Amino acid sequence: MIKTSFNADWLVGPKPSYFGEIDTDKKPHKLVTLPHDAMWEKERLKDGSPSIACYPEGEYEYKKSFFVPEEYRNKRVTIEFEGVYNQAMVYINGDFACQHPFGYSNFYVKADRFLKYGQENEIRVIANNYKDSRWYTGAGIYRNTKLIVGNLTHIALDGVKITTPEISDGRAVVKVATVIENEGLSTLTAQVLTEIIDADGTVVASDLAPVTTFAGEPATLRQSILVKSPKLWNVDEPNLYTCRTTIKADEEEVDQESTTFGIRSLTLDADQGLCINGKVVKLRGACIHHDNGVIGAATIDRADERRVEILKHAGFNALRSAHHPMSKALLDACDRLGMLVMDESFDMWSSTKTEYDYALSFPVWWEKDVQAMVDKDFNHPSVIMYSIGNEIPETGSSIGSMWGRKIAEKIHSLDPTRFTTNSVNFLLAVMKELPKMADAGHFNISEDSGINTTMNNLGDILSAIVNSELCTTQTAESFACVDIAGYNYAESRYLKDIEQFPNRIIVGSETFPKKNRC
Repeated sequence: MIKTSFNADWLVGPKPSYFGEIDTDKKPHKLVTLPHDAMWEKERLKDGSPSIACYPEGEYEYKKSFFVPEEYRNKRVTIEFEGVYNQAMVYINGDFACQHPFGYSNFYVKADRFLKYGQENEIRVIANNYKDSRWYTGAGIYRNTKLIVGNLTHIALDGVKITTPEISDGRAVVKVATVIENEGLSTLTAQVLTEIIDADGTVVASDLAPVTTFAGEPATLRQSILVKSPKLWNVDEPNLYTCRTTIKADEEEVDQESTTFGIRSLTLDADQGLCINGKVVKLRGACIHHDNGVIGAATIDRADERRVEILKHAGFNALRSAHHPMSKALLDACDRLGMLVMDESFDMWSSTKTEYDYALSFPVWWEKDVQAMVDKDFNHPSVIMYSIGNEIPETGSSIGSMWGRKIAEKIHSLDPTRFTTNSVNFLLAVMKELPKMADAGHFNISEDSGINTTMNNLGDILSAIVNSELCTTQTAESFACVDIAGYNYAESRYLKDIEQFPNRIIVGSETFPKKNRC
C-alpha cells in the first residue's frame, strides 16, 4: 500500500450547530496543517479547571477537500488517524463513516463506499472535550494522518508481525507473520518475498514463498528466516533492521511494506528481574504525559524525538506513558535512541474519574482499543511491557479484578512476547473501606484533596494503610492477573512483599523521585 501524509490543508473551527450551515454570522474556519491542538489556541480562563491548565473545553470541526482520481475505483482507499481527542465522528461527503470515542488510540476509516471518483471529496471530523480528563489533553486531530491506497490484493493494515524467539551465539531466527487480503473476485496465488535488511542497506537474509488467497478471505503466511551474526537491540546499542515484504502476482508487484524492528530477547523472573539479551537491566524510568509543553498536545515528530533525547541524556532508560497509549512518533524515537517503554492502556475502566471520561465507552470499546495499542506496538523493540491500567478503583475488588484479567488475557492473545503490568494505587484500591478507618479516628482525609496530594500529606498514616493486611488481600487477585505488579507510591511494601510473595515481580510504576530508590 502507498501511504502519504494527509496532514495538509485542513480547515478547523467551532463545531456548527445542527442549523449552523444557514448561520450567516458564523466565524470562518482557520487553515491548519496537522497535527493540531485546537484547545491550545484558546485563551485561558481565570476560573478555568487547573487540571486542564485553565483552558476552555469545546467542540471542534475539522474539514478537508481532496481529489480522488478515477483510477482509485479499482483500489482500496483508507484514511488513518493516529489520534483524535476526543469522541471522534468522521463524515465523508456528508455521510457518517466512522466513530472512535477513545482519544489516544489509532484508527482507520475505510473510505471506498463514500468516495466520488474523478472529483473533489470532503472529509469532516468532529471532536470534543468536556469534563473527560484529569490532565491537559488538548483537542482535535493532534496526531498524524495518512492516506493509504492499495491494490485489491494487499498486505493487511498492521498485517506484518515480527518476532525473534531464538537468539544464540552468532545467529537469530526471525519469524515473520504476514496477513494478505484478497478483496478481488477470484482466487489468487502470489509470491511473497521477505527480506531482512541491516542498517547499511544490505540484505542479510531472505525467504520466498507462495501463498494462495480466496476472494474475500485473508491468508496468513508464516516465515522463519535465519540471520547470521545479528546485531542485537539494547538500550546502549539500539541496532535496528528493516523487514521488506513484497507481493507479486503474475510477475507484477501488487504491494510492498517496510517494517522496522530489532532483534532482542526478553526474560523475566523473581531472582534476576528483567533481562534483555540475557543481561540484567535496571529500569531508570520516567512517567510522561503526551503533551509537548509550549506547543500543546500537537504530536510533532521532532518534538517527541527531542523529549526522548533529553531524557536519555539525563540518564533515563525507560518511559511509562501516563496514562494512555504512546504516539507512533515517540515509539519510533525510543527504538532509535534505546529507550524502553511501558505502554499504558487506560486511566479508567468501568468507574469514572471525571464526569464524562472514557469509562462511559470502556465496556463496549476496550477490546478494540487494546487491539489498536498492541498492533501499534508489536514491532517496536523498545516496548517491553503493557500496563492495563493506572490507579483503577476496581483493582480492590474481586469482581473488578475480572476486568483486569480480561484485558491481560486479551493482550497475551495478541502479543505473547511481552509482559503485562497493572499500575495499582493501594490507597485507591481500598478507598471504599477508608471511611470506616477514619471513623475509628485513625486519620482524616480532606474531600478537597486529590488522591496523590492526599497520599503525599498522609505520611506515616499512609504508610500504615498501604502496608495494611487490607491492602494485601484486596489487591491479591489483581496482581495475580499480570506478569509484573505495578506499585504506585508503595515503596514501603517492596522489602515486605519480596518475602511475602517470593514469586511476585514488582515495578515501581509511579513514585516520588526522592523515594525512588531500590
